[in-house]
Amino acid sequence: MARWALVVEENVGSGENMIWAPRVLTEVEGTREQAVAALKQLVPGYIPDHPMMAKQRTLYRDGDSYLLASRGAMRTFHCVFKVWEVLWDSERPEIQQHRLGEEPAG
Repeated sequence: MARWALVVEENVGSGENMIWAPRVLTEVEGTREQAVAALKQLVPGYIPDHPMMAKQRTLYRDGDSYLLASRGAMRTFHCVFKVWEVLWDSERPEIQQHRLGEEPAG
């Protein structure tokens, strides 16, 4: 059975140390459709690190991915949510052994 990572890419850190970075929010086993449904449930309640106090939040969708724009006092930040298939993980060899022999899911 396929394993899917629900991922957010956003600004983390502060000041000169702020970077754009991905973070796995959770993983889902099952079909891509199940993972996309799980992401759809997770995204509206997500509170990004920046800005600390959003004046306005707007959520956009493009197919199976989402963009959350959060307007703060000084600037607008955004984060992107996507579903990614987990093909292997160096710290979880059982995933690697299971997925390497299969064709990518479409």
